[in-house]
Amino acid sequence: MRASKYCLSLLLILTCLLPASAQLRFRPDGSFKIVQFTDTHIRTQLPEQASAVYELMDQVLRTEQPDLVVLTGDNVTCNPAAPEIARLTRFLDEHAVPWVAVFGNHDEQQELTIPQMSALYAAGKNTLNRLDGKGSLADLELPVLGADGKPAFYLFCMDSHSYSTALGAECYDWFSDAQVRWMKDCCAARTAPDGSIAPALAFFHIPLLEYVQAWDNGQGRQGIKGEDVCHGGLNSGMFAAMRLGGSVIGTSVGHDHNNDYLAVLHGIALCYGRFSGSNTVYNHLPPGARVFRLREGVRGFETWIREGGGRVVFHTRFDGEKLTNAPRNRREPYGSWTDIPAQE
Repeated sequence: MRASKYCLSLLLILTCLLPASAQLRFRPDGSFKIVQFTDTHIRTQLPEQASAVYELMDQVLRTEQPDLVVLTGDNVTCNPAAPEIARLTRFLDEHAVPWVAVFGNHDEQQELTIPQMSALYAAGKNTLNRLDGKGSLADLELPVLGADGKPAFYLFCMDSHSYSTALGAECYDWFSDAQVRWMKDCCAARTAPDGSIAPALAFFHIPLLEYVQAWDNGQGRQGIKGEDVCHGGLNSGMFAAMRLGGSVIGTSVGHDHNNDYLAVLHGIALCYGRFSGSNTVYNHLPPGARVFRLREGVRGFETWIREGGGRVVFHTRFDGEKLTNAPRNRREPYGSWTDIPAQE
């Protein structure tokens, strides 16, 4: 317990040393909003499609006015990649909101190395990305400060890697043992003597194997499952670390363009973002973004999909145990509506 108190004190010191612009805080009304874009697959060689992606992101950001933007991989998929990554970071910086990016399985398939791409993202004016000892984008644990200036919620942004041949044939990769230990250590460091721990959301690209179980026999689900879950080749133990650690109440990924569902398994809401790209790769859902709204002191969240045309679908509340869906609007499918109240 002494080590846990030391780690928590160190985290608070490091948080205080961050520039004010880099600190995430709940708003005076106790809310905090996150917009997740995923699988934008921006390609310079297809200027019309690339413009459509930026227009979508601009519309969503102007409508939602988030406190944080998270890109969950397969962001820029073209050669040369450097000019487009620079354009993307400038675009995000111009919206004057903190942002963070993680890589997907296709990001590294360009002419740049992972450290070269990482340096471009980490150079953004409003980015929260940092580099690790290998020059890659570091896994992040980002505190969201409450009214008293102390962390009230946490956000994990992690690299789920790309491909592996460790099983004898190429398959999607999985979290490393070191990352699982890091998750356990983070949760242990934040556990108070009375057992209480601040809630957290985790963002990454490749879904966990448990996404299959959550859809098939979990404790509630909503949204569309339009394709098989393309999870990593092995179960890394990350879900178990999250569940037993007691902090993570939800995850959100990308990767599978025709899935946007969320499903609850053992008290964790496993979510997909909405595909945010254009018609440069396969997709059957209207492009959009997933939005999360947190409340200070609440172990849960509210979430919805905001499509490019402005329509809201799958507006849901998660209270840490179950999902509560929005009333169905008979004029629009999927239990959607367009008037989201500012307060509960």
